[in-house]
Amino acid sequence: MPILSVRDLTVDLMTAGGVIRAVDGVTFGIDSGETVTIIGESGSGKSTTAMALLRLLPDDLAVLAGQAELTGKDVIGTRKHIDGLRGRAVVLVPQDPMTALNPIATVGRQMVEAIRLRHRCGKAEARDRALALLRQVHLSRPEQRLKQYPHELSGGMLQRVLIAMALSAQAELIVADEPTSALDVTVQAGILDLLLEIQQETGVGILLITHDLGVARLMSDRIHVMQSGKFVESGPVEHVVDRPQHAYTRKLLDAIPKLGPWDDPDVPTARKLEVMNGGSS
Repeated sequence: MPILSVRDLTVDLMTAGGVIRAVDGVTFGIDSGETVTIIGESGSGKSTTAMALLRLLPDDLAVLAGQAELTGKDVIGTRKHIDGLRGRAVVLVPQDPMTALNPIATVGRQMVEAIRLRHRCGKAEARDRALALLRQVHLSRPEQRLKQYPHELSGGMLQRVLIAMALSAQAELIVADEPTSALDVTVQAGILDLLLEIQQETGVGILLITHDLGVARLMSDRIHVMQSGKFVESGPVEHVVDRPQHAYTRKLLDAIPKLGPWDDPDVPTARKLEVMNGGSS
């Protein structure tokens, strides 16, 4: 059974100017250990798709239709299942990690509370788990980080904290919504490499939302190209990137510099991202 199975999902947004169909009949799935990317420009509907599946859109502003099952449980017809899955079976790594953490509580307090809630353990055990998780995501000086507040950490550090919290939940699916777009190239590469490392170790599925076809090329098993709420092209990453069929996909490809060694493991991710962002090839 796929971790996530979506069929004919539509999202209508209620606005002052009338109803806008933000997502128009999309169908896709994600298996364990697989990264599926939805890519498109701003306003294409890609983030709305992710937020709809997590039921993070207000009921009075968004009307959902279609079918979606997460770990075999319906998340469109009712809210009761997703409320029990969010933060456990599925976790969100957002574009701005500061919005996902409490600014007036230390990182350690937030991690310990989450771990105790999920695993019903004592404070000391939860703190030991938190330290181990921060080491697992390669965060420097983890003991110090537990005592710090979110504003004392950089964006890259905060993303590592959120990924550590995802690991504490033993999640089956990570929804990464533009998780690196606000980071510089070197930090961006570290977060992308970390997500792939975690996936190889745990078999977690990843739904990646991005506007950057270069990042999608580095990360994905399958890609869905979204325009005006619809998937205009879908397929394995090598088919979509190397043999695009739709004009919109070709437009996205034309926006990034050409890079030869996409799949060369000896070329660091940071170097590939540098080229994609306009550096010399």
